[in-house]
Amino acid sequence: MLWFTRICRHAGLLIHDVVKPVDRKQKCRVNKQVEEKKVSSTVTLRRTTIDEIEIRKPDDQSDAPSGEA
Repeated sequence: MLWFTRICRHAGLLIHDVVKPVDRKQKCRVNKQVEEKKVSSTVTLRRTTIDEIEIRKPDDQSDAPSGEA
C-alpha cells in the first residue's frame, strides 16, 4: 500500500499548490536557538532566537528603494 500513500500525498500537494500558489519570496530558517532560565519554581524565562534568510526574485520591486530622496 506504499503506492497508495504516495499517490495520496502527491494529490494533496497538487491541490495545495493550486489553492495556495508559491509566494515570490522564499524564506529559509538558518538557525534556531532557545535559552531557558528557571527563576523560581513557578517562573521560567525563555528566549527564542530564529535566524532566517529571505530571497526575493528580481522582478519583485514592492519593497525596493526607489532612489528618490
